[in-house]
Amino acid sequence: MVWILNLIIVLLIAFMSAYLIRHYIFTLTALYYRGGQPRFIPNGSYQPTVSILIPAHNEEKVIGRILQRTIELTYPRKKLEIIVIDDASMDQTGEIAESFARKCERIKVVHRMKGEGGKGKSIVLNEGLKHARGEIVFCFDADYYPQRDIIEKLTAYFVDPKVGAVQGRVTVLNEPNTMVTRLVTLERIGGYRIDQLARDDLRLIPQFGGT
Repeated sequence: MVWILNLIIVLLIAFMSAYLIRHYIFTLTALYYRGGQPRFIPNGSYQPTVSILIPAHNEEKVIGRILQRTIELTYPRKKLEIIVIDDASMDQTGEIAESFARKCERIKVVHRMKGEGGKGKSIVLNEGLKHARGEIVFCFDADYYPQRDIIEKLTAYFVDPKVGAVQGRVTVLNEPNTMVTRLVTLERIGGYRIDQLARDDLRLIPQFGGT
């Protein structure tokens, strides 16, 4: 039994060491290596039609905030649609979304009933895709609070036909509130400013977040 425990410890140390080396490589790459890639500066001239999908399951505390924000987006209104997919919510999520839809014709609400809902975010997004008409599709989490010009910033990259997906850098709204929110912020910074940047520079498989 002792040799089994020793083997497990050795394997754990090897795994942790490999991860540590990998993280050092990523950190140094993010800090010093740009790989000759020019930084693209969006100019806002490319304005395709856009669909925003917002999956929502029991999100009554935040759904109103993001829908109000989508109304305030500066992207041309005729080229923008917002689709809320109410995934069998048991609270007031659906009712709140419908109230915004009555005020703004760009907002559409798709309701998934109790029997079909609650089976995962990917299924909800696939349902939303059936109703999307935009050339570019964005996915916003219900607790997301986007910049007013976020659509212009992200769609600009699609002027290059080689671009298939674009991701912004997510920040934490309530960073200074508690130790937990500060730690989450640190994790986000590490993920987006080190991990994602290094993946891009080293031509590794990209990893895109949920929102």
